Amino acid sequence: MKITPVPSFVNFPETEEAILKFWKENDCFQKSLDKNKDKKPFVFYDGPPFATGLPHYGHILTSYIKDTVPRYFTMQGFFVDRRWGWDCHGLPVEFEAEKNLNISGKKEIEKIGLATFNGACHDLVLKYAKDWIQIIDRIGRWVDFDRQYKTMDADYMESVLWVFSQLHERGWIYESQKVLPYCIRCQTSLSNFETGLDDSYREKQDRAITVKFEDLDEPGTNFLAWTTTPWTLPSNVALGVHPDIEYSKVEIDSGEKVWMASNRLEAYKKELPEARVVEKKLGKDLVGRVYKPLFNYFAGENRFRIIAGDFISDDNGTGFVHLAPRFGEDDQVVCSREGIEGVDPLTSEGKFQLPVADFEGMEIFESNKSIIRFLKNDAKLFSTEDIKHNYPHCWRCDQPLIYRGINSWFVKVTAIKSEMVAANQKIRWVPNHIKDGRFGQWLEGAKDWAISRNRFWGSPIPVWRCGICKNIFVPSSLDSLSKEVGQTVTDLHRPGCDELTWKCKSDGCSGDYKRVPEVLDCWFESGAMPIGQTHYPFENKEWFEENFPADFIVEYVSQTRGWFYTLLVLSTALFNKPPFKNSICHGVIQAKDGRKMSKRLKNYPDPVEILSAHGSDALRISLLSSSVVKGQDIRFSENSVREATRRYLIALWNSLHFFTSYAALMEGYSPRELDTAKVLGDRYILSELEILREEVSANMEEYDLPQCYQKLLSFIETLSGWHIRNNRPRFWAEEFNEDSREAFDTLYTVILGLAQIAAPFFPFLAEHIYKHLTGRSVHLEDWPEPRPQRKDPSLHKEIESVRWVIEAVRKVREKNSIQLRQPLSFAKIAGVESEVLRKHGDLIKNQGNLKELIFSEKPEEFAQPVLMLNSKSLGPILKGELKTVQSLVREGEFELLDSGEARIGEHTLAKDHFN
Repeated sequence: MKITPVPSFVNFPETEEAILKFWKENDCFQKSLDKNKDKKPFVFYDGPPFATGLPHYGHILTSYIKDTVPRYFTMQGFFVDRRWGWDCHGLPVEFEAEKNLNISGKKEIEKIGLATFNGACHDLVLKYAKDWIQIIDRIGRWVDFDRQYKTMDADYMESVLWVFSQLHERGWIYESQKVLPYCIRCQTSLSNFETGLDDSYREKQDRAITVKFEDLDEPGTNFLAWTTTPWTLPSNVALGVHPDIEYSKVEIDSGEKVWMASNRLEAYKKELPEARVVEKKLGKDLVGRVYKPLFNYFAGENRFRIIAGDFISDDNGTGFVHLAPRFGEDDQVVCSREGIEGVDPLTSEGKFQLPVADFEGMEIFESNKSIIRFLKNDAKLFSTEDIKHNYPHCWRCDQPLIYRGINSWFVKVTAIKSEMVAANQKIRWVPNHIKDGRFGQWLEGAKDWAISRNRFWGSPIPVWRCGICKNIFVPSSLDSLSKEVGQTVTDLHRPGCDELTWKCKSDGCSGDYKRVPEVLDCWFESGAMPIGQTHYPFENKEWFEENFPADFIVEYVSQTRGWFYTLLVLSTALFNKPPFKNSICHGVIQAKDGRKMSKRLKNYPDPVEILSAHGSDALRISLLSSSVVKGQDIRFSENSVREATRRYLIALWNSLHFFTSYAALMEGYSPRELDTAKVLGDRYILSELEILREEVSANMEEYDLPQCYQKLLSFIETLSGWHIRNNRPRFWAEEFNEDSREAFDTLYTVILGLAQIAAPFFPFLAEHIYKHLTGRSVHLEDWPEPRPQRKDPSLHKEIESVRWVIEAVRKVREKNSIQLRQPLSFAKIAGVESEVLRKHGDLIKNQGNLKELIFSEKPEEFAQPVLMLNSKSLGPILKGELKTVQSLVREGEFELLDSGEARIGEHTLAKDHFN
């Protein structure tokens, strides 16, 4: 093939647009799938995003990984299906629908009718789908949009129905009232793991108060309790103490007496300036005391007394805890144990209702001031303070959450916790610390999962219950439901599924079966994604069972509380297997100022503008070569994208330009690939190419993407800054001879091989290079086969030493401001392999512009040895002497002994304590 020159200047965004056109016109993605369609699958699960907003840098980062890994394994000969999916149900869609319909809240939704509202949800599910597809295409991610699955599809929902039925059949679904996170804006409960998503806990300022509960048996004596939620006080039914904490009764100036934990007296010194302790008791001796309720709304037997609770501490507050069991998990546990029933005077919107007449109609957070004022007027307020504390917020609407006793449906996660922990051990996590750290620790504390939501747009809780005998029916398929109801059921959405009723067939029962009103948590649906996307077990049963679990999955770190977790719960419950074998768990991209990226603050550049200015390869490199892929958070900087362009792309382009410019001048030159070469420099770069192939392959098997980029960068620098620079005169030969042919063929081989290896990592430039040199798409090629004849480990080691010396000479020049064109009389070398360096002496002299090399066997003649102490290991040994030893080392006061030890002052250190 005739080589034509590429221009010296390149506009990478324009080049990428041309490649996109080439891919589309030649149907390259489909061809890459067809090529391997009969080969072993590499199964990749693509987590479905919501299409209710535009993709941001986090989505782009995840998409780059979701493209790079499948490209690599496709080149390895696997069939890697890449099917797009959309998350369609849940509050993100409901919020958008409310905006579009100009309504707000459940009451207004019910006013316009459920059919109208859910119809609006259905219509806007893919509101931004076109924008998503444009950006995903532009970044060069290959994914199948034509076969996209949607969680609202009937097939998907039927598989979810089956999952629920299987859990119910095994006894792992139950209904109960528990205290759960609750959002008064969304008017629904959340699962415990949802409060661990993203930055759900945020700083909130509140008024904390200390309240007096009067001892009924001793008027004038009060038990003091501290709370940050004054709105829960009308629901108080008991006080809690720790049985083993000491409490003090203190007399104050007015003659009034108050009880609090003895350890907390100092914290209340301002309120108790001249207090006198008149009595002390352990908490267990206060248990059973009764007190006068703050409010008279909920009189009843067995309430308003002191009970014991091991969760109570004297680290803050007063050591007494006000208990409102419908608004606290610990409160509910201890009160249930004591037979004390809780009360909940709130509407679903979080507003007080009768019998709480004094605050009726007030929203709870707004009521705090009124309640404090009421207590002050009633002489029950002891003190107030403003505090800042981390408080959970709804991840969907950003409103503060409360904890509230709600009737919900649960998955009994605690029954399979040990199996989940075991399954997690079979997963390779990147980074590895996620396994036993963030994710493993979360699993150890796993609680039963609240899967029901009091909302509208979602898969229904598939439970039909008889109104009289209370028997329930849980269908396992649309067919089983259709048979029971006596009509064909094709859609499971509300309100249609709510209208499916039938007469109870139990003996003597005349009741009707009706569906329970809740819908499923949308996390349940996404956790069922492996099953739903294949319509298992109704279709693809054999394929699924042969190819589960998946080979690979990737999402960001908070999905250890989300999708990773729900996948593991359902996979373990159904199959007692992990849902995936390998997972990359990446970090978060923050704005340049270290804050969360915010449209309101405009603290980050538009991704579309970055792609237009720099291209996708540069953005891909800057993100995937960074520590964010290893789970760390990074700050986005456009400079890192520019650096990626300069160090990777321009350097490689310049190499291509150099080769094609001179090859085009060589009349009759037809390039060929080499496995061996005569010239040492050619053998070296061919060996480096084979080492690169081996190392990148090994790194990809470990899913270590940043290391792959580092290896590619190092090779590009070797190619452009070492090989081409050292061999330029061979390309300038006036006549085409054996040496110049080898030079051209070597460079051709290396650039072509590099394009193949780089194809998954910067797919646009790799494609441009390979297509320019061969006319073919690199993404339809296999991964390069091993070429052991190219590899020369001893030569690699030799040249590494040579390059190290040349670099040391460069640093000496730089330090002394001596330019390379000024020759140096000599360089004296010691401490490295003299035989190797003598062998390559001419190369060192040429590269360093040196007249002579002098080798010394005694480095101490002109250099001083430096000792590096291992302070971590020496600290416990030397203790107070460590600083003295460090000072002696800095001054060079040490002796290296023949035994390999070091003598420093009075101390002799073993060789594993220093370098």
